[in-house]
Amino acid sequence: MKTTIKIVLIYFAYQLVFGAAMMGLTYVWPIGQTAMLAWSLLLSGVAMTVHLAAFGYIDLRRALRPVGADALLCSTVCVVGGILFCNALSGFIILPDWLKSDFTALSHSVLGIFCIALLAPWVEELLFRGVILQHLNRGRKSPWRGIVISALVFGLIHVNPAQVFFAFLMGLVLGWITVQTHSLVPAIVGHVLNNSLSVAELIAIDGSHKVTDYTILPISTLLMTAFSGLLMILVTGWQLTQETPLDIETENNLNNTKEK
Repeated sequence: MKTTIKIVLIYFAYQLVFGAAMMGLTYVWPIGQTAMLAWSLLLSGVAMTVHLAAFGYIDLRRALRPVGADALLCSTVCVVGGILFCNALSGFIILPDWLKSDFTALSHSVLGIFCIALLAPWVEELLFRGVILQHLNRGRKSPWRGIVISALVFGLIHVNPAQVFFAFLMGLVLGWITVQTHSLVPAIVGHVLNNSLSVAELIAIDGSHKVTDYTILPISTLLMTAFSGLLMILVTGWQLTQETPLDIETENNLNNTKEK
């Protein structure tokens, strides 16, 4: 747990340092609040990636090992199931959204969209599934300790009440996917999909397009959506246990070729 606490503190430290630096820069260079936030997210994300790789917390080549098309498809469907399940629950669980104005502003900036939809999934998957989950599961037969704790920390670092619980649930799904595929690639793809849909929804709301408000949907619809999402998670999650990771399959093929 010491490594988990340490790496999370470093994560926050980079955000604070670059946030303070960008705030100080506003005294000599006129820059809007949204641009300041986007640049601080970008710089802290890049710094965290370099830190994890440079100090040996993660081997990017191994962490980003390729996976088969079937495993990637199953993982993506599993994430979609998680999204449906969380959306349905949001119709029952209404939590305050402290950061909605910031996310809305970022969703109307090219750099902001990049940070939310691409950079955040990249950095967070490296940190929570690539470092923390793997560290917690080191030497353990069952992966669930690492999956649950990494998901819990993943949820808590979002701070915003509207995100904490649902981030925890998605963290469980992404953790399971990572353990079964032996790669961060499917989790990153799924995380990008989730965040991209959130950005698209924020843009649609501002554009006065009709967006689903889950709190006004009939209970039967919410229950059906939740059941469908859960079913997708269970079926594809089980299917992932039947898939052989591409790197292991390749290694086995090479070994078979040598034997012949």
